[in-house]
Amino acid sequence: MIELRDYQQALIAGIRAQFKGMDRTVLVQLATGGGKTVTSAYMVKTAAARGRRCWWVVHRREIILQASRTFWSMEIPHSLVMGGSISDVDAMVQVGSVQTLARRLGKLPPPDLIIFDECHHMGAAQYQAIFEACPRAQIVGLTATPWRLDGRGLGTWFESMVQGPSVADLMERGALCDYRLYAPSSTDITGVASQGGDFKRDELAKVMDKPSIVGDAVSHYRKLADGKRAIAFAVSIEHSRHIAEQFQAAGIPAAHVDGSMDSGARDAIVADFTTGAIQVLTNADLFGEGFDVPAVEAVILLRPTQSLSLHLQQIGRALRPAAGKPHAIILDHAGNAMRHGLPDDEREWTLEDRPKKKRGAKTEVPVKQCPTCFRVHQPAPQCPGCGHTYAVQSREVEQVDGELEVVDLDAIRARKRHELKSARTLEDLIELGRQRRYKHPVAWAGHIMRQRQEWRARA
Repeated sequence: MIELRDYQQALIAGIRAQFKGMDRTVLVQLATGGGKTVTSAYMVKTAAARGRRCWWVVHRREIILQASRTFWSMEIPHSLVMGGSISDVDAMVQVGSVQTLARRLGKLPPPDLIIFDECHHMGAAQYQAIFEACPRAQIVGLTATPWRLDGRGLGTWFESMVQGPSVADLMERGALCDYRLYAPSSTDITGVASQGGDFKRDELAKVMDKPSIVGDAVSHYRKLADGKRAIAFAVSIEHSRHIAEQFQAAGIPAAHVDGSMDSGARDAIVADFTTGAIQVLTNADLFGEGFDVPAVEAVILLRPTQSLSLHLQQIGRALRPAAGKPHAIILDHAGNAMRHGLPDDEREWTLEDRPKKKRGAKTEVPVKQCPTCFRVHQPAPQCPGCGHTYAVQSREVEQVDGELEVVDLDAIRARKRHELKSARTLEDLIELGRQRRYKHPVAWAGHIMRQRQEWRARA
């Protein structure tokens, strides 16, 4: 029987408190690998035992099947609602795809509780159809990253948000594993246009789908993650196929998967990856969310993105702990760490819309790469590794040809822990949030204080 961790119990208590406070829709933010499925399954089990009908909704077949295995392991009877599956309309619990459930609205008894997994997709037509068709149901949204690419806040659908521990907290608890991040200078994509809040796929593919890209993926895999099971994220299906071919040509067992493949063939490839028969699994947009294989030891980022959510979701594939896995390896060939920072940076989440950037405005680079020792670290006058002093007038990351170098995590984490522990009062935390340039320092400070109070109460 699966036991809930203390923070998962706190999340459920927080959701129930919001429901009692007359909120009908509650968003739950918990980092990738923190156990959102297990947490929500306990809610479903309790609700179903009280005679309430529950829907657990997600958008990918792989996630549905993983959720189903979790539900059975927790002795939760349920029906699957997805293409190719015969569902039981009378079952108290329905685990299904948003696409199939949207088509079957009116054919299933209305639910009392709906849990939307990966709810940062709210607003898409099929999610919206289910949301609007069930005005009396209590709704819980699950996501690691409550951040839509278009900047629209999830407050349009959710009245309140309950937050779990940060990535750094989960690493200290052992719920997530540590990592080693290697990154080259950002790939030159200055000529790639944006569309819908991210880089245009066709233009980006032309830049990234080349053997001459800085930090060749095959050679750096051999150098830094040889023999480890790695997922590579590509720009397009064609790009993904080319990556797999390059690994195969080098004698490394690799395979490409995409959503158009026969489900049986795709499942067989994933099974071979799980056992280690395949070492590198390449994809485009298939495993960025919900792919739960703790044995994933590395991720290879070959798709530059402006989406913080996508970046963190992809990195999160490797952060789940597993036996014999001392740390995850992140090979960032896309320069995404330079755009979005480190995986365990403190981040503030809000239900509000994000302020729109002015055209031409530059986003401050959240980390730097030292041109002397090649360490990557947060912006600072000096490199914490070798003491190199940066020129004041330069705010650009120096380019380094062909070498991935490890991020100096110890200095960054030590400084952040010291800052957080030194901020003892709410006012101290608010000031720290302002110093870190958080958009909502008051809300972030309040969240940290509530966490501290909960931990003290349990001590």
